[in-house]
Amino acid sequence: MIYNRKCILLSVIIFLFIGLGQTALAQDSNQTQTGKASWYGSKYHGRKTSSGERYNKNDMTAAHNTLPFGTKVKVTNLANNESVVLRINDRGPYVGKRIIDVSEVAAKQLDMHKQGVAQVKVEVLELPGNALSKAEDPFKPNTYTIQRGAYTSEELALEQSQKLKAFDKSLTVELKEEKVMGKKMHRLRIGQFETKQHAEAFNELLKEEGLEGKVLES
Repeated sequence: MIYNRKCILLSVIIFLFIGLGQTALAQDSNQTQTGKASWYGSKYHGRKTSSGERYNKNDMTAAHNTLPFGTKVKVTNLANNESVVLRINDRGPYVGKRIIDVSEVAAKQLDMHKQGVAQVKVEVLELPGNALSKAEDPFKPNTYTIQRGAYTSEELALEQSQKLKAFDKSLTVELKEEKVMGKKMHRLRIGQFETKQHAEAFNELLKEEGLEGKVLES
């Protein structure tokens, strides 16, 4: 009996000494998300990611719109059952309803490099210690959008819309006609994002092309 109590006490001490200083395991190991994955490579190689790290197409990393930086996920290609473990260090994807952007080397290991897009399952393996509050619901809905502008000229609004489509043909672009103080306006909005930080990160990419807008809560 005394021996058992000592073993339990020792286990608790080891947990407190080691466990609190290490990356915390996700509370629910069955947390998964299924959807389309894409990959990004040389065009972004060396650029700063949303976490501040430089993107390296040869590292086992990925971009996700809600999971905290440092989260480890298992990504499985549902077409061939190939899987990889990746670390989240960037935000995205910002195209359609894709759920994750993997690095180029990961895309090759998942055998989705040529196709560009694949149906995958994303499983949360570990969350960083400062993100335990995300363990219950790591996949939140979108809440932010980017307003490129509100134009009196429909022609100008369409021109801006075409430029955005040229930037990324799969980008969600909403052109809506509204009346403001009795005047007809054409409001142009871009994408849907799960946090303000994600929207601002994508807005920085648009800024490089002179297409940035104002981040708004949708």
